[in-house]
Amino acid sequence: MAEKRETIRAAIYLRISLDQTGEGLAVERQREDCERIARERGWTVVATYTDNSISASDKTKVRPGYDRMVADHARRRFDAIICWDLDRLTRQPRQLEDWIDAATDRGLLLVTANGEADLSTDGGRLFARIKASVSRAEIERKGARQSAAQRQRAAMGRPPRGIRATGYTLNGDIVPHEAEAVRAIFTAFSKGSSLKAIAAALQGAKQAERDAGDRTMVQVLPSNVPVLPSRNGRPWNPTTVTAMLRNPRYAGWSMLAGEIVRDSAGNPVQGQWEPLVTDTLWLEVQRRLDDPARKSSRAGTDRKHLGSGLYLCGICGQPVKSHGTRYRCAGHVMRSRSQIDALVLDAIRALLARPDLADLLPVADSERANELRQAVTKQRDRIARARADYAAELIDGSLYKEIKDDAEQAIQFLEAERLTLTVGDASASVLRAASPVDAFNHADLAEARAVIDTLCTVRLYPAPRGRKALDPETVKIAPRQSDSASERTGP
Repeated sequence: MAEKRETIRAAIYLRISLDQTGEGLAVERQREDCERIARERGWTVVATYTDNSISASDKTKVRPGYDRMVADHARRRFDAIICWDLDRLTRQPRQLEDWIDAATDRGLLLVTANGEADLSTDGGRLFARIKASVSRAEIERKGARQSAAQRQRAAMGRPPRGIRATGYTLNGDIVPHEAEAVRAIFTAFSKGSSLKAIAAALQGAKQAERDAGDRTMVQVLPSNVPVLPSRNGRPWNPTTVTAMLRNPRYAGWSMLAGEIVRDSAGNPVQGQWEPLVTDTLWLEVQRRLDDPARKSSRAGTDRKHLGSGLYLCGICGQPVKSHGTRYRCAGHVMRSRSQIDALVLDAIRALLARPDLADLLPVADSERANELRQAVTKQRDRIARARADYAAELIDGSLYKEIKDDAEQAIQFLEAERLTLTVGDASASVLRAASPVDAFNHADLAEARAVIDTLCTVRLYPAPRGRKALDPETVKIAPRQSDSASERTGP
């Protein structure tokens, strides 16, 4: 009697790199061919692993189906793998060698639906290695072509291909409701809101309640940032907000690999799309993100109280901190937070109601900003002309370097002055409103702090012993113009 042959347990692996329709039709066609192979060979299909719309070219890409298959093979749950084509299984020579080792050491059978690979023979293994090497080389050539195409698109100011930026479609058209949120994010951060507060507002966190008779309760979250689902479906966090604020595309500049693309003269390449924020605002946001003081002193990080880090100790001049329900400077001052805040807010309202308020406001000089922008362009043109003259042997290297260094130094000073024109943006929406007092009453915490910081300095001195009522003389609120003249060591 003939000996009964042992049944081969087969696993089917299915994958396509991109499912354009999302219907999985290509995967189903692969499944039909692979199941036909199993029937023809008399194998029993014990598992099917699927990775739909996932590439195998990137070795760092997670393929859940593939990873489960590797784990199940380690547990000896199947004896053979059937895939439609070898490159459906892997495009990584290293991964292929792992399967070849499994075929030679443990007898794993690997066949493809088109019969191109059979690791049970030396000829099949040779063919598999050759095909994997050719496939890998084509991936590298394709990557080089795509990189060159992206550089060319960036140099022309065309929108980059791939994942679209929030606020834009893939071809650079504006998505109105997303664009509104992007503008609000930039504005809120420039006004002093923290990254965490902006992320919470985008997630829909509730604002702090305010009592009309007691302005000591202010909105911790920025009031103008709308709720917006993130592009990846995950919760917003400070890192994702920072990535948006760092993106020069929003200022209308072309970008490649996270950097602004510049032309031969060093000027930023203008993108072929409408910017969502001004370049001046974008530069101010970068300055604030890079400010060491913001990172080391918590300026611009989470503040939950009006005066913490803003009011000064009248004894030593250091910013006071929140301590329970009080403001505190260790060894010098311990004052009731609600009493101090109420007094300061009333004083700020009085300043905002003054008819000469305009004299206290920072001046935004858009005309000067344009002059500075043109001056920077002229300096970059100087560098370009000098480079051309050097190439044409009209000037020597030392003269070219002298011109270049001089122009770059001038650009540095011009850009620094240009940034100073944005100072005051944090409080501008309140200070330049038709009714500054009303605008202040509806400001969020960051805006209220910015207004206080713009208009005055607040110094807290120790309260007289035995007195519970607030003594206004122990809180010195000095307008900025008279601040230097009011320096003192005691009340």
